[in-house]
Amino acid sequence: MMKKKLAVISTACLLILASDPVSSYATPDSSSDVLDQPTSVTNEDVKAIFDSLYQEGYSLGEEDGYAEKKFDQFDQTTGLDKSSEEFTWFMMGYTVGYKKGQQQKEEELKTEQENEMTAGEEEGYQQGVLDYKHATIQSEIDPFPSKSADWNKGYVQGYKKAISLMDLSVKAKKEGYDQGLENDSMSVPSMYDDEDVTRQAFTEGFETAQAEVLNQQKKQFEKQGYVQGYHDLPLEVPAEAEGELQTVFEQGYEKGQKQKQKDVKADGYDSAFTYQTYRAPKSLQDKPELVKWYKAGFYSNKDVKSLQQKAYKDGWKLGKEMSVPKKYKQNKAAVAMYKKYFEQGQKKQDKTVCHILLGSGIVLTLVALITLWKLRRRKNEETTLDS
Repeated sequence: MMKKKLAVISTACLLILASDPVSSYATPDSSSDVLDQPTSVTNEDVKAIFDSLYQEGYSLGEEDGYAEKKFDQFDQTTGLDKSSEEFTWFMMGYTVGYKKGQQQKEEELKTEQENEMTAGEEEGYQQGVLDYKHATIQSEIDPFPSKSADWNKGYVQGYKKAISLMDLSVKAKKEGYDQGLENDSMSVPSMYDDEDVTRQAFTEGFETAQAEVLNQQKKQFEKQGYVQGYHDLPLEVPAEAEGELQTVFEQGYEKGQKQKQKDVKADGYDSAFTYQTYRAPKSLQDKPELVKWYKAGFYSNKDVKSLQQKAYKDGWKLGKEMSVPKKYKQNKAAVAMYKKYFEQGQKKQDKTVCHILLGSGIVLTLVALITLWKLRRRKNEETTLDS
């Protein structure tokens, strides 16, 4: 009799599990013979009994569903103490609970698989980026035995994604660079805007080109300002030179003016080797500021006299070759002055030698005449004595 009832219960359970438990869920009305209830039992009492049976079945079903083992919580006494209607309510809860537990288990497994995939994909992506940068890309990726199949699957996907994105980022950087050379405002194409790597690569290329363009413009405007300042023209900043470009233009202008002053002062210094007295050049007569620098350079030359004396003495010395001091060899005016006074010294040397030779000749002639005269006199004296 027990075996027959268990068989009936099992058949009923299978029929209930195969049906829609929600549509079967209904609270019995007051005419039901639940527990052969007396007339004093209210609908609320019946509802409470139903909820208790349903919850009992739900809890057992949820555990079995999570373990994926139907009726695992059942024993030989399950359902024997319940009427057919009570058991139906119990099985309604069990069926809903079983599906709930089964769904929870599936969701946990899915989450675990996704976490494994995500972890593997992140590590594969990082490795792919490193291999791409070091030019050691792997054509075949060996699995990691210590990792799960889902992790290895994610690793391969992440690695391949990294290689693909790095290839695309190279292209993005090139296009960003080209756009930066042609335009002042950046517009990232949609094919590069979806990923941080490609968007960043495009932006980097654009900014690199913009920096190069700006540097080139800076050099150009600094040079223009330098030329304007060197020629001592009034400062006129071009209209297109704004912000940093205006600053570098003005800096170039100031550098040009300073270099002009330096060169004019050097010209004044050199002119002291050429002229004995100061004279302002005609080219600077209408530029008093530059005349001031030229004059300062002229009077700053304290080397003229000492170099003149040295050149003259070098030229006066017998056998001395012209040798401009190292300090002045690169200064054409100083070299010219040295040569001039060296030659004057040589001329003086030539005159001195001639005078010495001429003087020496007269003395020798007088000595010879006196000697000859003495010899003749002695001879005459000897002849007289003999007579």
